[in-house]
Amino acid sequence: MGTLNLNPADVAKRAARFAYSDKIFMAGGAKAERAWHLVLAHTSAEWSGDLDGTMETMTRNEPFQVMHTTGLDVRGYEQVRAFYRERLKTFRGQAFFPHRWVVSGEAAVANGYFHGAPSGVFFGVQATGKTLCLPMTVWIYFEDDLIKGESAYLDGHELPRQIEHGTTRRPDDLVY
Repeated sequence: MGTLNLNPADVAKRAARFAYSDKIFMAGGAKAERAWHLVLAHTSAEWSGDLDGTMETMTRNEPFQVMHTTGLDVRGYEQVRAFYRERLKTFRGQAFFPHRWVVSGEAAVANGYFHGAPSGVFFGVQATGKTLCLPMTVWIYFEDDLIKGESAYLDGHELPRQIEHGTTRRPDDLVY
């Protein structure tokens, strides 16, 4: 791993291509600000298809990815790396479109929509390439100035219906 670059100007430049929402509530001063810059570095690397940059933001101390709706529970550095490698094959680009964030030094929580047309295994479920747009909440946890892991929740009733039929819903719809 290289040196993690959290220079605000560099992170802002890469993150500028993506929609993060202008509703960002900080709680915790400088530690929350650093956590927010870490979220921007992580998500902009992931959404750009940069596996190494994404993993550079993750702790090596048993990171995790959990999708409660599908039962996906990935733990361990190499396992999380394999998860991201597969995610970058299943769907590319920004897939989570947040409506608001609450950020502290311990966690960042966002709610919005997953929007994309994944093909292959999508968070542990076989997808068909049809458009999905699902209300989603993501919790990102921090440890030692890195990301420890993510827990995501989405509409479990709507997921199988949209995998089969798709949707016309858009990520700028109200979350309800």
